[in-house]
Amino acid sequence: MSAGSDTSAASTRERVVAATLRCLAAHGLRHTTVDDVAIEAGISRATLYRAFPGGRDTIVAAVVDAELEQLTSTIERAVAGSDDVRGALVSAISAAAVWLTANEAIATLMFDEPAVLLTHLEFERMDRTLAIAGSRLARLLSRHLDPETAGRVGEWVTRLVVSYLLFPSDEIDLCDPAGAGILVDRHVLAALDALHAPVAG
Repeated sequence: MSAGSDTSAASTRERVVAATLRCLAAHGLRHTTVDDVAIEAGISRATLYRAFPGGRDTIVAAVVDAELEQLTSTIERAVAGSDDVRGALVSAISAAAVWLTANEAIATLMFDEPAVLLTHLEFERMDRTLAIAGSRLARLLSRHLDPETAGRVGEWVTRLVVSYLLFPSDEIDLCDPAGAGILVDRHVLAALDALHAPVAG
């Protein structure tokens, strides 16, 4: 395969991912079809299937991966100047919450089709998504925590953020650093203290 065809294939995949996001924002997952995506991307159904032989499931997986990359980059920029683990966590959570709620496709799924979103986050799919997100957050926390603890905190915080965004609290607004701070103090730092507390003999 030539470099030109590699570039063309990558360009087609990027167009399909972008088109899928627009379709999800407009119609939700339940009502988005492969034909919808092909039309939105301005390509034929055959071209789409050459780029994504597995059809809709592989397209959705590619969208998830692309959005995780965007989210990770957003979080990395937010925590870059943090001096301690609390600051890193508050910055990470509030940046993630702002990005997720501003993302039209995710907002549509979270608020209009939560049951559909939960279905696609069940079992191994949820485990895969949480494992990826948690491991990336753990990497960002490794400046402040040992690798094992960073891994546990990364997964725990990811689960907390997903839970609070799907089922919002009147008390805690994760988009507000003050609200993220309450979550960190109440559920994360307290757990860290317990984790490192000496065991009574």
